Amino acid sequence: MAEQSGFILVSAVTATGSYPLEGAEVMISELTDKGDTVIYRYITDESGQTPLSELGAPDVENSLSPDSGKRGFSLYNVTVRSDGFYPLSSLDVPVFPGIISRQQMILSPYTQSGVNGTDEFTPDCKPYPGGCGDISKEGGNE
Repeated sequence: MAEQSGFILVSAVTATGSYPLEGAEVMISELTDKGDTVIYRYITDESGQTPLSELGAPDVENSLSPDSGKRGFSLYNVTVRSDGFYPLSSLDVPVFPGIISRQQMILSPYTQSGVNGTDEFTPDCKPYPGGCGDISKEGGNE
């Protein structure tokens, strides 16, 4: 059975998905025996999107037979970076043959101080499980 193609389309946005993020760097990569290998690198357009990325995916027959022992999709990583925003990664994005996997990446802006929850523009509670606390200590909130 031959490898087929699937696709990833990335949208970089901010403000809970309300505003497209033009000029963000997007990298699509896969984990290989040589480490995380970048396959595509893009800069988002005025709508915050990348071009459609064609990627390898296993034969559709793999997903039609649960007894095949073969995975019916490939896994890729998507990382988005933009000045003034925290970088964001989505790991193990599944890509199925003949399907477009749409990845909306919602980036959060840096605060004036550059640290979440430490100035008048952000609340004192950090957006992490456990609520308020010192996230600078190893292990998260204390």
